[in-house]
Amino acid sequence: MNRFYARGLRLALALMAGAFISVAAAQGTCNSMTVLSWAHFIKASDTDLQNVLNDFGKQNNINVRLDTVSLNDVPSKMAAAVQSQSGPDVMLLMNYSTALYANQMISLNDVVGNIEKHYSQFLPIGQEASQISGTWKSVPWFYTPAPANYRIDYFKQAGVTPPATWTQLLQDAKALKAIGHPVGLGISNAGDSNDWLLALLASYGAHPIDANGNVAIDSPGTRQALDYVKQLAQYMPPDVMGWDGGGNNTFILSGLGSWTINPVSIYLASRSDLPDVAKNLEHSLPPAGPEGRFATTSVYTLGIPKWSPCQDQAKKLLEFMYQPKNYEGWVTASGGYNVPLFKTFPKLAVWSQDPKMAVPQQMGQFMHMALWPAPPSLGDKLQQVYDTYVIPTMFGKVVKGESDDQAIRWASDQLHQILSQ
Repeated sequence: MNRFYARGLRLALALMAGAFISVAAAQGTCNSMTVLSWAHFIKASDTDLQNVLNDFGKQNNINVRLDTVSLNDVPSKMAAAVQSQSGPDVMLLMNYSTALYANQMISLNDVVGNIEKHYSQFLPIGQEASQISGTWKSVPWFYTPAPANYRIDYFKQAGVTPPATWTQLLQDAKALKAIGHPVGLGISNAGDSNDWLLALLASYGAHPIDANGNVAIDSPGTRQALDYVKQLAQYMPPDVMGWDGGGNNTFILSGLGSWTINPVSIYLASRSDLPDVAKNLEHSLPPAGPEGRFATTSVYTLGIPKWSPCQDQAKKLLEFMYQPKNYEGWVTASGGYNVPLFKTFPKLAVWSQDPKMAVPQQMGQFMHMALWPAPPSLGDKLQQVYDTYVIPTMFGKVVKGESDDQAIRWASDQLHQILSQ
């Protein structure tokens, strides 16, 4: 999951405290609309999206502008809009931000129903991100799958195969370190560290917060996961304890690393800039644990704020964006990076033309929101758990020598403090 709120969450919460909680629909004539999104690193994606917006505008005699900002600036942009009760008519939301701003968003139950007729129902993770207390407050847009990324040549040299389980990864890691190409997974204050460690916990049947919203980190599964990471860490580079968000990317692209978990950005970057690396890169599903295979990642959704004077037109725009020609064209323009959140979806040529893009498309069936099964209605608190890196810090404490009991007690205290706010 991207550090979507790392810089903006506190500002957002502070501004929301002073915002009007019950907002009447804005009044006025709808002559133009603005869609707020992030500046996609694949420019063709935004170009195609603006073309779709232009087509809608021509058909409906309304100007529709795409307003893009850097991903780090989206939280402050949203917070300012909430404070002023004005701004975009369709806005990007991500991960738990639909829950954070649920009382600012209109219901999209009818829109979701119409969109699902094109393909199928949305995946469970889409529902976890967008449906709050039974109401769709945003529409799932796409996700960025994070499979295992590994070097074919290094695995062959070490005489091992891509790990299907965490137990096998431990065996592979020992062999790969012996040939000078270790595996690497961050245990640090970074989103990638949160993601793989939360998926690991789930695969051992452990969750920081349970489905009833109670702290549940003190469990046998948590202890099993802690002991596992303590063993795995001895085969990874020491600097995994300080990796930032790009640490695992650099680790693989430098030629040192043999295996990590990350979105397909590693492969896409190598395919364009490092062809010798790209030919030896492949994807596989993340390892399974005793309780199954789990994954989490960034989920992008779209909502319509209550202050918009163009609510009806904005609903029509969302449905227009999901018409097969428009939506599939936009996915293709992204190079297949924007992966839909439907249970079934056509196998587009952009994926089938490159066999190495096949595995990422299978990730949806294993995915949940990062703090699943915690209630999505706790979204602002769950985002705080994520952004304060409670889980990576707990694992880091054990790797550095603290006991399981000490680390779990610390994490439990942090979780209780956040939930009690």
